[in-house]
Amino acid sequence: MGLFQDIEHEARKRDLRFLVIGALAVNLHGFPRDSADLDLLILREHRGAWLALLGKLGYSIDQDADVFVQLSPPQAGAWPVDLMLVREPTFGTILAGAREVEMYGARLLIPSLEHLIALKLHALKHGQARRFLKDFLDVENLVRVNRLDLRSPANRELFLKHGDVALYGKILRACSKP
Repeated sequence: MGLFQDIEHEARKRDLRFLVIGALAVNLHGFPRDSADLDLLILREHRGAWLALLGKLGYSIDQDADVFVQLSPPQAGAWPVDLMLVREPTFGTILAGAREVEMYGARLLIPSLEHLIALKLHALKHGQARRFLKDFLDVENLVRVNRLDLRSPANRELFLKHGDVALYGKILRACSKP
């Protein structure tokens, strides 16, 4: 089995729910982007169980922050794994809107387009400056390829709730350019 199948199998065995986020989810929402890692959204309460599962697969912690854990693969060339930890209300909402996809021989869940954009906006608002351009381009391109009307009340509210007025303005300007 490959990593994606191993994670699907081991998570199911342990009753651990997760969603694939990051570039792999961006790809499945219509914008092709290279990815060097596997990003998973998990329940904060299951942090220890996930670290045990990934440890069993040979992964080791590279960086450990409050809501984000980066793990190094067991051998060079294998997928690094990043865990984004959220509380139950957030996880439950995103999970409820998720869709199942085929990914590298496994059946996995990705967030809805709206929830993926919300996660990206949150990262832009609270994230690291070095990641800003990558996340900004993800949002811009998701808006473009999915032909979202940024001026609709629902989309404006999404951007203001998870981002801010300045970020909303930047995305509007970027998406209005040909």
